[in-house]
Amino acid sequence: MTIALIANPQTQAIGEAFTAVKQELETLGARVLQSKDGASFPPADTDSLLEQSDLAIALGGDGTIIHIAKRAARYRRAVLGINSGHLGFTAGLEADELPQLSALIDGRYTIEQRMLLEIELCGPAGGRPLRSYCALNEAVISRGSLSRMVELEVTSSGEPVTEYRADGVIVAAPTGSTAYSLSAGGPIIDPKVNCLLMTPVCPHSLYNRSYIFSDTAKITVRPLSPADREVYLTIDGEEGARLDPGSVVTISRSGDDARLIKIKSGDFYDILNRKLMDRR
Repeated sequence: MTIALIANPQTQAIGEAFTAVKQELETLGARVLQSKDGASFPPADTDSLLEQSDLAIALGGDGTIIHIAKRAARYRRAVLGINSGHLGFTAGLEADELPQLSALIDGRYTIEQRMLLEIELCGPAGGRPLRSYCALNEAVISRGSLSRMVELEVTSSGEPVTEYRADGVIVAAPTGSTAYSLSAGGPIIDPKVNCLLMTPVCPHSLYNRSYIFSDTAKITVRPLSPADREVYLTIDGEEGARLDPGSVVTISRSGDDARLIKIKSGDFYDILNRKLMDRR
């Protein structure tokens, strides 16, 4: 078995954890591929590593695991996340559970399909997208750090839904329901339920609540704020762009799914409650 081992060098004590994981895998007979670029994340040769491997291990926090899972989806590769960060909602193992890697080599694991979002940013003239993105957690359309709240018009498959006057709006995949959306007061959604979740951020109304849409919906968010208001699109907290006046963001289900490897027993709610208790 050939395994791509990809780590985030910015994670605390990652060098020691990387060495321990690699040694454990090689002891179990696996061929381990690692990046030649150990100083940056994501490594420049990430796609090459994924293409050459049977599966991948992402070593770091949730951000690291999410990024590699999205990249691996292009190649239909499953990813085992090993948490060396804080929460690790998407991780299959903790950094102190490396003896359980024998189950990975023996094939004693399951693969969870996780819905991805496709996000397209179109300019004022519409037409072809200016930029396209992929998200496992969420797309966020929000105000700048110094600007006032923004006004946003939301439609679903061409039908008007609502208008928000708020700090922003979050459109999340089920995996992202336990991330920013949860902090903004949104509901928790089992990742096996394929849907899109929309949650406003600090809305200027007591009656603005979350919406849940079918996974066949195509959500469009159009800023209505004056041109002097800064509005930004952020994808999974790692990339994005400033929106020009008249820009339109569309969010829909991607044609690809992320594949997360699970070795340990325990359902989604057990893991969720344990992780949330750790935050107290």
